[in-house]
Amino acid sequence: MCAYARTNNVTWRQILTAVGLHRRRGDMKNIGWAGYLHTHEINTLAAATAVDTDQLRSMTLHRFQPLGITAARRPTHIDYGTLTATARPTRYCPQCLSENGGRWQLTWLLGWTFACTRHRRLLADTCPRCGRPPMRAAPLTDVVPDLRFCTQSGGGHGHTVCGADLRGHKRRLAASSAMLAAQHTINTLSAGDTTTFPLYAPHTATPARALADLRALARDMATSYAAPKHRPGQPNIDTCIDRVADAFTIATRSLTAPDITRAAMVIRTFSADAPTSVSARLQRAVVTASSHPRVAAAELAALDPDLPIADVLRFRTCTPRPAIPRRPEATLTSLARRLPTLLWAPWVTYILGNDDDSPVIRRMLACAVAHVGTTAPTAAIATMLGNTARDAAVVYAALRSLAECPSRSAVAGRIIELADHLAATPARIDYHRRRRLDYTDLLADRRSGTPVAFDALRCLAFEHLSGLPRAGAPWYRETAAFARRCHAAAAAGALEEPGVLTSMEEFLQRQGIAEPPVAVPALHVTLL
Repeated sequence: MCAYARTNNVTWRQILTAVGLHRRRGDMKNIGWAGYLHTHEINTLAAATAVDTDQLRSMTLHRFQPLGITAARRPTHIDYGTLTATARPTRYCPQCLSENGGRWQLTWLLGWTFACTRHRRLLADTCPRCGRPPMRAAPLTDVVPDLRFCTQSGGGHGHTVCGADLRGHKRRLAASSAMLAAQHTINTLSAGDTTTFPLYAPHTATPARALADLRALARDMATSYAAPKHRPGQPNIDTCIDRVADAFTIATRSLTAPDITRAAMVIRTFSADAPTSVSARLQRAVVTASSHPRVAAAELAALDPDLPIADVLRFRTCTPRPAIPRRPEATLTSLARRLPTLLWAPWVTYILGNDDDSPVIRRMLACAVAHVGTTAPTAAIATMLGNTARDAAVVYAALRSLAECPSRSAVAGRIIELADHLAATPARIDYHRRRRLDYTDLLADRRSGTPVAFDALRCLAFEHLSGLPRAGAPWYRETAAFARRCHAAAAAGALEEPGVLTSMEEFLQRQGIAEPPVAVPALHVTLL
């Protein structure tokens, strides 16, 4: 339209009137550079210009609606696919304007277009004279439109036009080979080719979905990883073309990686000197996960080395598929019923790779398993598993020491393996109920030997059935001699005597519980 007007030396008002689009108040303002035209307006324009309706429609943003662009009537209501919702890109290539007589390309209006692959440069986004975006929301009404020149007002009164020649933009922003490759990949994706995005399954990959993920990751890169918080009165992200280019380049390199692990490596390299805190980036990933799970998975995996062990387990960042917890309250309730306060000794050995099965370590690992897929604080989890406030403090300290071990990722992977195993198999014992039983008459029919020996046996049976530490039994004595007696009884296999096992089963039956005395989940030695 602007080219028609300039060729015929007529104003914007005259060209709209000539083609039948200026019929009511607001047409001058609402029919912007590439806004949305109704079907009857397309037909009217086709009749006036002898251009096919489909070709005319492809000259507006309607062409990009399948890619997630919202083509509204008013230019201010259009979603251009930018990193910030309110931004309207006014980017251009000075060399293209010089070669094509001032014809602005429709793709320059798209938020993900930041480079000219033909001239191997970043697009300019400001006027070389006034430093403002060179295009208004709509052409000047009573001026012959010439898009080779800046149309912003020349002064505060608005009666003059800047008029700077955009073709003579002195500052050439050279694009790196990585930026040009990213722009080429995005252009190919916009054309419908998703083969360069192996993270997406072939039957579910769509250009719209991949572009939405690209925008989400680029936005996170620009806001959470590389740039300070935007303040009113300052240029926003989308008017800083170098930041836009960096953000989309990293996003493209990440989402074209063969798997989440390598996608995370790209993000981590970019964010090595990020000014924002780890907690802020984690929160950004959590927000992004609601609509873009693949993006969030890559961001979470990139944060893995910097996260505390509790968050590593919550978000599974050490696995090939990190994820935000789904139904965390239900998950925690289920795990609390399936887990003893002291984790099973065989699993302790498997997880840590050593024989350290002290009560502190067993408490800590049980709490660690309960973190997987949940969002509750460590203190709340420890309490749900039958620990006291003092125990919770000890557990917290032990978790911090676990984060510092050289094989942290392998240990965390085995903890997640156990949590997944518990979630996938029916529970044979409800430890939440076991922790609340009255054990006063436990083994009362087996009274024999000295009182000390009998109390030691009952303490072992208490730990065996309840999953709680023997120190919490009513008969436990806070002496070193009694602790040695309990240890000796356990080493001698006192609980394995048929009569003792029968007595424990009868105790459970009297409580109305039809469960085995103990049930250790099957141990499959398969490292993640």
